Amino acid sequence: MISAVIQKLIRSPAGPYLLLLLTAMATLFFRLGTLPFLGADEPRYARIAEEMNQAGRWVTPLLQGHPWLEKPPLYYWLTIVSYRLSGVSEATARIGSAMCAVLACAAIIWLGTRLWSRRAGLLGGLILISTIGFSAFGRSASPDMPFTACCTLVFSLLALAAARDALKPWQVICAYVFLGLAVLAKGPVALVLAAGILLGFWVLDERGGCLGRMRAGWGALIAVLVAFPWFWLSFRENGYSFISIFFINHHLARYVTDLHHHEQAFYYFLPILLGLFFPWTGWLPALLRFPLRWPAATWRTWDRGAVFLACWTLFPILFFSLSTSKLPGYVLPSLPPLALLLGRSLSEAIGKPEGNSALKTARWACLAASLGVAVALPIVLQTSFGTAYQTGLAMSAAVLVPAIVAFDLGRRLRYRGAFWATTVQGVVLVLATTQLVFPALAEYHSTRDIARQALAASSGGEPIATYGYFHQTLHYYTGYRISANLVDLPSLAEYARAQSRLLVVTDADRIPEIETLPGLSIALIGRQGNVRLLRITPRVP
Repeated sequence: MISAVIQKLIRSPAGPYLLLLLTAMATLFFRLGTLPFLGADEPRYARIAEEMNQAGRWVTPLLQGHPWLEKPPLYYWLTIVSYRLSGVSEATARIGSAMCAVLACAAIIWLGTRLWSRRAGLLGGLILISTIGFSAFGRSASPDMPFTACCTLVFSLLALAAARDALKPWQVICAYVFLGLAVLAKGPVALVLAAGILLGFWVLDERGGCLGRMRAGWGALIAVLVAFPWFWLSFRENGYSFISIFFINHHLARYVTDLHHHEQAFYYFLPILLGLFFPWTGWLPALLRFPLRWPAATWRTWDRGAVFLACWTLFPILFFSLSTSKLPGYVLPSLPPLALLLGRSLSEAIGKPEGNSALKTARWACLAASLGVAVALPIVLQTSFGTAYQTGLAMSAAVLVPAIVAFDLGRRLRYRGAFWATTVQGVVLVLATTQLVFPALAEYHSTRDIARQALAASSGGEPIATYGYFHQTLHYYTGYRISANLVDLPSLAEYARAQSRLLVVTDADRIPEIETLPGLSIALIGRQGNVRLLRITPRVP
């Protein structure tokens, strides 16, 4: 009965998009605001949007009242609109990213349907939205997903032009407007990626004419017209500091130096990509049924759409692998074309799997990858968060049970069911994470609870300081009321004796050394994970 309903949905024009939206409700929108901000970037980006909204400023990003020129404003603009509609919260800071993730997946369904078949498009969209990478970054308050969504919309239209006829005027405008928006999401790197992908396809496309069909000249002009006004206004407001900070420091220096301390090995993105693509990583051997052949004359027989998608997948990986600084989000634009290429392979495998050794390899690889993750999860959760073993076992079951079902269905050559089981695996893994892992992440990778305890304890006006501890979420959740970041015992003693009472946030293992300070009374008044809140007062002689 359920299978019949799904098949009826797939056959209807709007059906694949409805299935996508239903899946997104679980992987992207469920408990979107439950998890507090994590790490350094989420609270910073959310706060910048909040300050821009309060100041009524739309050009220069502001942090604590000062220009913060690290990133362009598209994420901030989306979040400002969200704040104005629904107020300031973790959910409203992330809703823009989640909606961008849905838009990118919808573009993949649209492209796959027009290049090959509705089933290929649907599989590509469902693969993408059920990957760990798209679920995680789609739930993050950061520019990564808006940038990836804009790139996906641009390259989906260009892929259609590469494989079919020239872009229509409205498609030219849409494609390159989104390229301009991609520049406003993360900077000139969008133009570099577009140029590299188009150049790669131009080299491989021996039939020629691709740049003419894509209207690349007019497109570049449209993209510049979209992005240039913000750059000009930002330069007028901030002068040459905008050039030095935005272009030189956060783009050129970030790429060629380790100034921002994100240096990684050249092969860094290979395991990152495989991890972000889970639980579909094991199915990737199915792509090998389209082998590369030599000599070059055989390239004329290749599917142009597949060649463009291959360029779209590989160039961002290569470009960012050459960068000195590397972060996982850099490779996110490669996930949509990879998902569609895999969706095409799996779609063509349905109904005629016999004799396909690549699919046999893939189903074993899928089971092996899931088994590895299932074994690793309890160990990681126990060592990192000290969670109960029941949590680790439940997470392992969420990974392993659907994988076993998918393997069994594949063994019986029922690959349509196997692919649905893997989609369910991605959904169940996200749902299990929100229920079981979010509490541990909130306890150990955010400071919302300890910040609230500090604000409640400082109702009398006591200053809040940190000792040997820094976390961006602490600044955010205290409303940037941290008065001092102290790094050694003499500075702590001097600062504490100058106050009648002082609240200090520090690591638990710092407490014994603090207790050695003479003339100070120390009381433990709050805790969260490995972080402690102390009240320090000078002793009365």
